[in-house]
Amino acid sequence: MHQLNWDNLRYVLMVANKGSIAAAARELGVNRSTVLRRINAFQDSLNCRIFERGDAGYVLTPEAEKMVNAAREVENTLFTMQRQIAGRELRLEGELRVTTTDTFMLALLGPHLASFRERYPYIVVDLLVTNSVLDLNRRDADIAIRPTAQPEPGLVGRRLGDVEFGIYATAEVVAGMPGGEPFAASWIGFADSLRPTPIGKWFEATVDAARIGLRCDSFVALRSAAEAGIGLALLPRVLGDQSASLVRLEVPIETLSTGLWLLTHPDLVRSARVHAFLEHFSAALGARAAA
Repeated sequence: MHQLNWDNLRYVLMVANKGSIAAAARELGVNRSTVLRRINAFQDSLNCRIFERGDAGYVLTPEAEKMVNAAREVENTLFTMQRQIAGRELRLEGELRVTTTDTFMLALLGPHLASFRERYPYIVVDLLVTNSVLDLNRRDADIAIRPTAQPEPGLVGRRLGDVEFGIYATAEVVAGMPGGEPFAASWIGFADSLRPTPIGKWFEATVDAARIGLRCDSFVALRSAAEAGIGLALLPRVLGDQSASLVRLEVPIETLSTGLWLLTHPDLVRSARVHAFLEHFSAALGARAAA
């Protein structure tokens, strides 16, 4: 009887969920060769093929699909048990995993993390800064501070406010715009994780691709590139307005904004650490109403 290697199975599940080796590697924080090695080891141990590679990416073989679906059910059960156990934790000490984007870490959160640390010295915040959306159901993080128009179903939290956007550039770039027309100038575009967002889709539909000389997958990188004079950039105002070398153009564009949310899983709400963080940051950032 074959013994399943659950650690290798984790890599199989991630490729099955993401559809590609590269996406799974990014999510797991490893390189592609590690993912391939783990999958090959899993296949060799069972003496069967797990994936077929097609135009749409990596697809489970019919033989493997039932096994993987069963493994997903077991995995979901384990995650539920972990959340429920963590949700009964009453001590104001220990690790708390919080995820946010580089934009909000740089522009907004530093002073409030410092005051939280001063108030709760025995809680260690493990801060995961990424523009990827981590899965709170799988306990990739306990709490998320993230921009979204609508939080995913199954999460609870509070709306901290709205994130508004503007067009920014250096004074030299503005002075050099052909005929003073921004959309005839050079732009810095969005790459990877930012392209499928509502802001990214608006940008792709509005700015001529021929005008884009550089793409970034981070608003912080976009701001740095704009400060270097590479072109115009669409930035969150909370980030762009803080730059000493950029000016915000008074361009009549449609209103671009999204909500900023403080989110967690319902199973974790009663955890003392989670509750303390939610209350502290809701007060610090002026949360609106509970959702």
